Amino acid sequence: MDVLVKEVATRDLDTLVVIGDGTPDDIAFSIIVFHLNGDKIAGIVKPKEKKRIDCVGLIPAYLKGNIRKIIFLMDQEDDKLSTIYERIHEGVKKIATGKIKVIDEESEKRLKVYECKYGSKEFELILVINGLDEIHTDKHSIEDHLLKAAELLSIEIGDFENSKEAWNSIKDRHEDIFKKLKKKRKIVEGVFPQQIQGCKYLAEKL
Repeated sequence: MDVLVKEVATRDLDTLVVIGDGTPDDIAFSIIVFHLNGDKIAGIVKPKEKKRIDCVGLIPAYLKGNIRKIIFLMDQEDDKLSTIYERIHEGVKKIATGKIKVIDEESEKRLKVYECKYGSKEFELILVINGLDEIHTDKHSIEDHLLKAAELLSIEIGDFENSKEAWNSIKDRHEDIFKKLKKKRKIVEGVFPQQIQGCKYLAEKL
């Protein structure tokens, strides 16, 4: 991916992407930002120990430098969206000083943007929850989006109960799917709506 660069001086970055569920979330996100490639540079991290909602506890560490915007990407799994939002809000509340303003509750079902302060520093937390209602699975995840992409690319999946297992069942097609998604911006925009919208917030000034 031409958009990924290693060994960049992070002290000047004001934007951070936190991948809350590892792989293939990181690959999917790399393809998304490839198509949104502009003049914005963001750091990308994959916490080793804390996952999903627990990543909120890392915010104070991330805000020590110049970071002012953080986007968290996490799988819904079998949690209700209301439960995730409640737990995220509680986590942010423990960290934030002052009131928390929630914006953009309407554009995408699995997207929320929190405006808050940590000490005297204003910051935004952009929460993106992976999953698609149209994919019938017992646990929603980034694999929902990848299976929809596979379908649009005319790759047969068959019936399944779990999107992660279904995605793993076509492991021999993964590389081909990723390469095709890199070439097909319209499919990426249609398959990853909340992720695309979340990234647009990264480009806006705080």
